Amino acid sequence: MKVYAPAKVNLALDVLGQNEDGYHELDMIMAPVLSLYNVVDITPDDKTTITCTNGDIPDDNAMRKMVQVLKKNYPISDYAIRIEEHIPMQAGLAGASANAAAVLKAINDMDELHLSQEDMIRLGKQVGADVPFCVVNKYARVKGIGEQIRCMDCQWKFSILLVKPEAGVSTPEAFKTWHQLEPMHPDLDALEDLLVAQDLRQFVQAMGNALEPAALHLVESLAVLKEQMQALGLAVMMTGSGSTMMGFGSREQLAKAQDCLKDQYPFVQIVTVG
Repeated sequence: MKVYAPAKVNLALDVLGQNEDGYHELDMIMAPVLSLYNVVDITPDDKTTITCTNGDIPDDNAMRKMVQVLKKNYPISDYAIRIEEHIPMQAGLAGASANAAAVLKAINDMDELHLSQEDMIRLGKQVGADVPFCVVNKYARVKGIGEQIRCMDCQWKFSILLVKPEAGVSTPEAFKTWHQLEPMHPDLDALEDLLVAQDLRQFVQAMGNALEPAALHLVESLAVLKEQMQALGLAVMMTGSGSTMMGFGSREQLAKAQDCLKDQYPFVQIVTVG
């Protein structure tokens, strides 16, 4: 069985504080990326193996964790799992979480577990904060540490430019730095309304990612990239905890920026959100 594991972007992100367990409580608007996805090929086998086109799979990989969680809870079969990767890793695009959600959905179907979406969200939460959204894979308002998901009444599809630099952003360091800086809090209620109304002009004027100032403080090259993209006429915001920058503009502006940046950065691609 082949299943697709779409990337995701954070179209807005606010940090509300820390809970008693030390985890940061977030408020986010997430959306799937329709034209950027990994392909998961899963077939029954004598033992469970996981391979990837981009090299070895580490022991703490989200797919391994997902299989372990399933084996702990259900008498599932063994599978040969092969990932054809197209989503850049450590980019804020949920590549690993998308893979884990795809494996969960595939095994649910192939082993006839009859898990509900709520069941899969519960299992996915045990693997990673973005896995529950990747299970749902629709425009959603996501809160808590990623487990509180409310699908949005939004059917909008539009194009953005994703640019991933060589440098990454350490999520723990980003949150640590967030505490040291003056916090910014985007108005996610207003941004949700603008997305539903498909008002891109107003949306990009109001959009915000509360972790972006921390990331720009930590990784100087991100500030350089953002300035380059803005100079090409794009509205720019980082997705998630980074390090991918999203560029918003007309199709002509996106194409021009892609052409200008494609030889400078390892991942530069126009994609469809929705």
